[in-house]
Amino acid sequence: MSDLGSGVPPTAVSHTPAPAEIPVVSVRRCENYAPAAVRDAIVAALAPLGGVRRFVRPGMRVLLKPNLLSPAPWQRAVTTHPAVVQAVAELVIEAGGTVLIGDSPGGPISVTHEVWQTTGTARAAQQAGARLVPFDGVAWRRLNGSDYFIARPVVEADLVVNLPKLKTHAFAQYTGAIKNMFGAIPGKRKREAHFRAPGSAAFAQVLVDVLELTTPALTILDGVLGQEGNGPGLAGTPRWYGCVVASVDCVALDTAVARAMGFPPGRVAHLAAAGARGLGEADIDGVRVVDQARALDFGPVVLPGPRWYYRVPSWITRPLLGALRLRPIVDPSACSGCGRCAEVCPTDAVAFGRPPAFDSERCVGCMCCAEVCPQGAIESRRNLLTRLVGIGR
Repeated sequence: MSDLGSGVPPTAVSHTPAPAEIPVVSVRRCENYAPAAVRDAIVAALAPLGGVRRFVRPGMRVLLKPNLLSPAPWQRAVTTHPAVVQAVAELVIEAGGTVLIGDSPGGPISVTHEVWQTTGTARAAQQAGARLVPFDGVAWRRLNGSDYFIARPVVEADLVVNLPKLKTHAFAQYTGAIKNMFGAIPGKRKREAHFRAPGSAAFAQVLVDVLELTTPALTILDGVLGQEGNGPGLAGTPRWYGCVVASVDCVALDTAVARAMGFPPGRVAHLAAAGARGLGEADIDGVRVVDQARALDFGPVVLPGPRWYYRVPSWITRPLLGALRLRPIVDPSACSGCGRCAEVCPTDAVAFGRPPAFDSERCVGCMCCAEVCPQGAIESRRNLLTRLVGIGR
C-alpha cells in the first residue's frame, strides 16, 4: 500500500516483486540526461518488474511510442528525451528484439520528419540501430459506438512500449501514460476525436477507448525534466522532477505520478475513467510503489486550474462552454504565421494569418492550437465571466 495519498513520501522497499494482483510502479532517481545515468536508471526501474527480458523475446518487433508532440528542443520538456528513447531501444535490441520508433505529432503527418530531427529522436534511433516509422497507415477499429483509426505500426507490433513525458495539460490536467497513447491516432484524424468530444469528460472516454485498443505491455515515463503550469506544449514551464517511472499497468503509473504532483482523486478525468472501466488501478491505495519511491516527493507543483465545467454531462457542457470555456490568446509578436494551429483545430475555428484569427463561437477550448504552436505563441485565458465568478485558474 502506498502512503502517497496522505502527502507523505512513501518509504522505499526492496526489489521483491509484489503479488500479481497488486500493480507495481517502480521509481528510480535520475537527475540528468547523461546517457549512462539514464540507462542505469531505466535498468534499475525495470528490475522489480522482471527486467526487459521479461517482455522482449528474440525476433519480436517492438514499437517504442514516445511523446513527440511537436518540433521542440528537449530543454522545453515537450517531448520524450532522446536519451530515454535510445536507452530503451538499446535494451530491447540487446534482448533480441527489432526496434521501431513511432508517434504521430500534433498536426499533419508532414511534420513528422521535422519533429524527429528537432527533438533528437532521429539521432537516437540511428545510434541505437532502430528504425523510425511514420504513422501514415491506419487500421480501423470500432469501440463503444465510435470509429477509431489506429496507426498500423501500433497494431502490427508484437509489443508496444509506451514512453510518455511527465507534463501538466491545460485541458486534460495531466498527461502521462494514458494520454500518450492518443498519439496512436495519426495526424489530423485526432481532430475527429476532439470534435465529437469537446468536454474533458467526453474526451476522457476517447482517451480510454484508445488505451483499450492499443494496451502497451510496458510503460517507462520520462520524469527527469517535465512540465508544470499550462503544459503540454511550449506554454508549459519546464521543471526538474528527477525520476524515471516504470510499470506494466499504465493506469497505476499515472495514479502514482498524478497524486505525487498534487492532483486530488477524480480531478484527472481520463485517469478516473480508465479505472472505472477496469483497465488498470486508479486507486492509490491499490498501487505498490517500489524502489526509490521517495523520488516522487516532488514538493509543490504548479497545476492547471481545475475546470469543473468540462466534467458535467454533454447536454449541459455545450451551453456552458459558450460562456465559460478557455479562450486561446495569441501573442502577435511571437507568431510566425506557420498555420499549424489552423491545421489542427477540430472545429475549424482558426483562420490562417499572422496572427491567426479565432472564431469564439466555433472554439471548444480544447487548446490543441497551443499544443502544436512551434513558437509557444498561444496561451489559454479565461473569459470575463469565469474570472468574475472565480472559475478555473
